[in-house]
Amino acid sequence: MKKINIAIVITRLDLGGAQKIALYLAENLDKKKFNVHLIAGKGGYLDIEALKLTKKDVVVNLFNEIVHPINLFYDTIAIFKLRDYFIKNKIDIVHTHSSKAGIIGRKAAYLAGVRKIIHTVHGFPFHKYQNFFVHFIYVIIEKIFAFITDKLIAVGYDVMKYGLSKGVGNKEKYIVIRPGIEINLFKKQKVNKKEYLKKYDLNPKVFTIGMIGNCKKQKNPAGFIEIAKKVLNEITDVQFVFVGGGKDLIKYQKIIKNQNLSNKIKFIGWIDEPEKFLKSIDLFLLTSLWEGLPCTLVQAVCAGKLCVATDIDGNREFMQKIGLQDYLFPPFDYDKAKEIIIEIKNKRQKKPKTSILYEYDLKYTLNKYVEIYNNKVNKI
Repeated sequence: MKKINIAIVITRLDLGGAQKIALYLAENLDKKKFNVHLIAGKGGYLDIEALKLTKKDVVVNLFNEIVHPINLFYDTIAIFKLRDYFIKNKIDIVHTHSSKAGIIGRKAAYLAGVRKIIHTVHGFPFHKYQNFFVHFIYVIIEKIFAFITDKLIAVGYDVMKYGLSKGVGNKEKYIVIRPGIEINLFKKQKVNKKEYLKKYDLNPKVFTIGMIGNCKKQKNPAGFIEIAKKVLNEITDVQFVFVGGGKDLIKYQKIIKNQNLSNKIKFIGWIDEPEKFLKSIDLFLLTSLWEGLPCTLVQAVCAGKLCVATDIDGNREFMQKIGLQDYLFPPFDYDKAKEIIIEIKNKRQKKPKTSILYEYDLKYTLNKYVEIYNNKVNKI
């Protein structure tokens, strides 16, 4: 049987759910059935991990021309470079992840005459915190590109409903496939909590509240600090730690230092083993302003932690499924978040329902994607 040539395209391999899925698919697709090409912009935190996949028969290409911000010069070059690549390598399926790669990758695939184009929507580029003009333009772009897309894969039903409400694609084009994680890794991880917390200058004797996310507007690290301050004004035997990097990391570290809160609130940058971090904290907090479906919430529940999160699409869908909807708070309602956290610390807790977690297992996710790939090729 002829192998299927598939190109997985993502904007940049930063730490995040979309990137983890792209890497997992590239690594674990059956190489007896697929010739796998992984393409990303150069300069991501996970570039080294991607290059290691060459030892597993994955063709890895890191392009200088694929950049995150809109740049008409580089974007145009990237489109035609990708088009030529798809033609030269006789790509059967182009599967894009992330908004920017979703545009240039799908455009290049269309120009190259690629027979099947698939895009995973980890979250749309438009949201309510944008100005009207930017929001309108992004919606129009996504509407146009939905026409040349054979299948839109949403990471959650909230994502699909939001896209449909804006006129992006039709219901027949969508399918929901959850973002997979290594469930057993987070569930069964062993760690010496005392030693782990001390490594980051944290006190293992007090209640620890943690978050994982990039230091950018979407994840709202400023809100994390405000919630921490409100909680600390009422109880002192707690500490807060934010895991994640980005260009604004130093800014938030300075804010904490200037307010003399460095002994109670810490921003420690990226870490390599989030499973150990989640096993070592007592409560997971997520302050995002918009999401697709955050893998960190799933990881935290698999690690046996209760979660407090903003009441937004994605967060709400998952928290309702596990029965923790009472631990949602409206974005910017930091007093409500404070009340929930103090209530949990005082042991008035609910236990999450974990029976639905199989949908988020990486192997389950992989099988669902393979079904899509095979169905698309068989219909050629």
